[in-house]
Amino acid sequence: MISTDLNTKKLAMNKRSIFITIAMILSYFPAFSQSVESASETKFFNAIRSNQKNSYITFGQGVGNIDPLIFEAYVSPFFLLRLKDDAKWGATLTPAILLRMYNEKSLPVKTPSYMPQITFYQLLDNKTEKITYTFLTLAHHSNGQADSFFLPDGSINTLSGSFSTNFIEFGLFFNKRLSKNFPSGEFFQSSLQIHLDVDRTTELEKRYSFYRWNNNFRVFRFPIGKDKGDLIHAPKLQTTVETTWLFGKLNDVKSFDLDKRFNFSITFNYHPEIFRDISFFLNFYSGADYYNIYFNERINALRIGIQAFTFR
Repeated sequence: MISTDLNTKKLAMNKRSIFITIAMILSYFPAFSQSVESASETKFFNAIRSNQKNSYITFGQGVGNIDPLIFEAYVSPFFLLRLKDDAKWGATLTPAILLRMYNEKSLPVKTPSYMPQITFYQLLDNKTEKITYTFLTLAHHSNGQADSFFLPDGSINTLSGSFSTNFIEFGLFFNKRLSKNFPSGEFFQSSLQIHLDVDRTTELEKRYSFYRWNNNFRVFRFPIGKDKGDLIHAPKLQTTVETTWLFGKLNDVKSFDLDKRFNFSITFNYHPEIFRDISFFLNFYSGADYYNIYFNERINALRIGIQAFTFR
């Protein structure tokens, strides 16, 4: 009888911890989302805000080969740095965190990814319907662990093994209105990511890609304004395609092995009018696991969740 009572209490505590964790994450969403473009906001800084990676939380692990999860959450507030409203350059500071709560006994959050970064932006072109800028990112990615990278049997210690890398990323961004008569537009971003041999986990050599080509293509659909056909600055539908090609030596992986070197993600977002600060998404991802020391695993997953609505 005592054992039954203890199990009941533990179950209640686990449920409470889930609700508290999710509530804490959701409470930050309005702070990360952005309002409609202000009168003083230039198109340059508007584009910078709109192109930040959005905070999100998934419902479970979805359908695929990811281990059973309660949720996966990416928490990414950003701080915009600028000297004046019409500046030609700016910067963002982002103390991002990625975490997974596993659907196991005690509901552990295993080795979260800590990914602080600072990005500098330089405006190149500022035409009426087009913004082009270049950017440079300085970033860190680690899991906050200090134990050996390998277990005694030679496998990677995903539970408490140390993972740490630092990288720079530079690239180009531009947006485009698809048609003056059709309420839609697009963003495109392409960049090269280089991981530096500075305070990097030694065991990542020949196992982790230090050179990556990243691409991000986003198409969004606006609703038509009720008056004079003006566009409302809040797209209801959005499709984002992200690709990454992994360069460098990866054990015995061939240089053009599509299965091992190509990461692909497509996300569909719907922003209902009744919610100001969040949207709902459906995402399919196929590629290397992006959760720090789990990088050696390949995952394929279809997931749904909610996302902070940062488009302005």
